[in-house]
Amino acid sequence: MAQDIDLYIDSKYAGFFPLEEIEERFEEYEAEAYELSRIIDWDEIILYAIFSYDEDTQATISADLMMLRMPYEVYQDLCMKLSKNCRLFFLRNREEFDYEV
Repeated sequence: MAQDIDLYIDSKYAGFFPLEEIEERFEEYEAEAYELSRIIDWDEIILYAIFSYDEDTQATISADLMMLRMPYEVYQDLCMKLSKNCRLFFLRNREEFDYEV
């Protein structure tokens, strides 16, 4: 039997939801992050989700969906402080440049 997962939106508790619904919301946040990543500076990221997993089973325990723009250095510090059982999802600037020679 599938277990519902704690969902947080911007670190505020939203309730228990089935994994399928969280995956749908995750895809929406990922698409929005992709659009935002086109306008951020080269040294910034868009953090759009943090998932927490059970240490033994690796089952998803919770998901926190967000849209945070931050310097890459801040992101690195955050990674060092979080549990090893968390996964952060982020995008960097996706803008491609055409250079003339």
